[in-house]
Amino acid sequence: MKKRYLNGSDKNDNKFITQLKSYWYLYLLCPVLFVTLAYFFTVYATQQYLVSSTMLLQQQPNNPDASSAYANGGAAAALNVNEIIKNEGDVLRSRNLIQEVEQKLHLNVKVFANSGIFGTEIYDQAPFDVKITKAKVDSLRKREYVITIVDGNHINVANPKEKVDLNVGYGDTISLPQYNLVIAKKPGVTALQTEYSTQIVSDDDAIADITRNYDADFIDKGTTTVALTLYYPNSKKGEVILQAIMNQYLQDNLEQKKQSIDSTINFINSRLSVVEGELTNVEKNYQAYRSSNNIADLDEQSKVLVGSASENTNKYQQQQIQLSIIKDLKSRLNDPNNKQVIPSSLNIQNASFAASLSQYNNLLNERIKQRLSFTETNPVIVNIDQQIQTVRHNLLQSIDSYKNEMVLNSSGINAQTNMLSNFIKQVPGKQRTIMDYTRQQELKQQLYVYLLQKREETSMAKAANISYSRVIDNAKSSKDPAKPIKPLIYVMGFFMGIIVPFGLVNSKKLIQSKIISEGDIEQQTDVAIIGKIGHQSLKLNSKSDQLSRTQVAESMRTLRTKLRNILDSGQSSVIMVTSSVNGEGKTFLTRNLGGTFAIAGKKVLMIELDLRKPKLSSMLDIDNNDLGFSNYVLDDIDADRLIKPSGFDDNCFIITSGPVVSNASELLLTDKLGKLITEMRDKFDYVIIDSSPVGLVSDALVIQKHVDMTIYVCRHNYTNRSQIEIINEMKQKDNVDNLYVVINDVNFSKSGYFGYGYGIGYGD
Repeated sequence: MKKRYLNGSDKNDNKFITQLKSYWYLYLLCPVLFVTLAYFFTVYATQQYLVSSTMLLQQQPNNPDASSAYANGGAAAALNVNEIIKNEGDVLRSRNLIQEVEQKLHLNVKVFANSGIFGTEIYDQAPFDVKITKAKVDSLRKREYVITIVDGNHINVANPKEKVDLNVGYGDTISLPQYNLVIAKKPGVTALQTEYSTQIVSDDDAIADITRNYDADFIDKGTTTVALTLYYPNSKKGEVILQAIMNQYLQDNLEQKKQSIDSTINFINSRLSVVEGELTNVEKNYQAYRSSNNIADLDEQSKVLVGSASENTNKYQQQQIQLSIIKDLKSRLNDPNNKQVIPSSLNIQNASFAASLSQYNNLLNERIKQRLSFTETNPVIVNIDQQIQTVRHNLLQSIDSYKNEMVLNSSGINAQTNMLSNFIKQVPGKQRTIMDYTRQQELKQQLYVYLLQKREETSMAKAANISYSRVIDNAKSSKDPAKPIKPLIYVMGFFMGIIVPFGLVNSKKLIQSKIISEGDIEQQTDVAIIGKIGHQSLKLNSKSDQLSRTQVAESMRTLRTKLRNILDSGQSSVIMVTSSVNGEGKTFLTRNLGGTFAIAGKKVLMIELDLRKPKLSSMLDIDNNDLGFSNYVLDDIDADRLIKPSGFDDNCFIITSGPVVSNASELLLTDKLGKLITEMRDKFDYVIIDSSPVGLVSDALVIQKHVDMTIYVCRHNYTNRSQIEIINEMKQKDNVDNLYVVINDVNFSKSGYFGYGYGIGYGD
């Protein structure tokens, strides 16, 4: 079968135009209303002047020589100073600073010319001052009192809420429920009118009002210059308030500076006393240690000890060399067969030994000469040998005696060397102890001198009673009111007039759980919408109704045309109609769609397969208990006996459901369903099946495999948005790829549906 996919065009512009047509009165009236409100706001809103000033913030240096701080800390120290100064911006915006100014200027008491919404705050133009002399409650509630000037010495104070209506004189104490007031006449100020008013609020409310309209911020990141701004209804009073804030900040800095300096001086004095005692103790302990260890000059004493130890070490090494030579010489002399001459260059420091050695070597040389002339047994040789033996014996005795002498000398030198080494080993410890005492003495002395210097520097800083920060520009008000900004208010009013109706219209759609527009379906599924059936009570019961040029007939013709474009017109087509739940119009659409195809000359068969709640037969006034689909399956009846005329067109026929049975699903699972549909394809151009709602039972999914197209019916303002997910499940999980949507019961005059389409609703 040839299929064509129906693509929808972009309809955003049409949606907006439809919205404008449906709610034109909102889009027209709201801009006018909001612009009018903006006008009244600009007229009756309190006008505020912009008061501005600038200050240069400089960090108070801990060291009067500020350059030394930079030299010691480098660029990092300078950056750290800037960060500290940045914190001063928070101080300028702090509540405590505003509170001090509020209490000093009594900003919780305001005087107005006139009263109520027509009252305008005045400052130096007021002919009197209002002061609270005694508060009777902890937290004041906002009150406004109307002050009427009776004559040059008397006034009337009234407040309807507190039932106050008093005639008093200037300077008299006025007892009110929350406080006592004194209204004093200002000398030299003439009253320009008779009615004034005073507004009294709590300190917290007055502080909050100033804080809300006040700001202090650095001009840029690279400087420490702060721009201060204040919005206030009275320009003169605003200048006084902002100037008072700057002066109070400078005064607080001076007070903080004095407190810091006094605290520093007290600390330095206490530390000087402690350091002085510690320095005295260190010097006494150092003196006692040197006396107990006989130390005059440790460096010179150490040099003498090291020199003596070195000399003894050299002597000991010489003794060891002599002992080594003697040992070797003795081993030669102990060998009788050794006739070699002993070298006379041996460094043996003994005169008798040297003489005997010389005699011994001479006898050996003489024997060698005589041996050339005589034999070993010759008396001359024998005599020389005896002399050699005697001299050898004397040499051995001399060697033993000298050896004993050298051993004794070595032992003495070694003992003396060990003693010197012990003294030398003690030197580092003593030197370290002396260094500890010296270090402590130097540190305490340096600290003592440093504290003395700091005390003098701090005293000099205390004498300089000048704040490091300063005012660059005094407080100055703008010539004209800065708030409200009329062009901005009008623009905001106009845009609110556009945004509000748009929001009202669309918010209604957001909270709506039912389908109210074509977009509700398109946002949740990509299944194509091929038809919209309008709401109308007309019933198409006759052929003349079908041929009429009503909206119903035109919408059904439009749907018929789209179906013919999608389906293959060269062969018979089977169409199944289903929905989510009962009441969405699937049976209604089946009946009218069958009639529309029949009018076009097509032979149409409608099969009622909603076996649980059949309605198509009753809609056509046909008894479904007569032969129907259930009889065909259970009683094996011939299919031709099931076909009945619809009653409203000769080309339209119906197969009813038959008697209702309990096992309806099992009837659809038999092979006879496919056999029946195949047989009907050969006899009719279109077979339209009215199935059960797929959201309640799965009968439609069983029938779907035998059809060429599935139409899913959604009803306007009836089908839940969540039920659209059933369409996606049919397409994705159940692999229904020939699925299309028809929307029923649409009111085109109010709803967001687009394109050409008229239709029939449910009617009566």
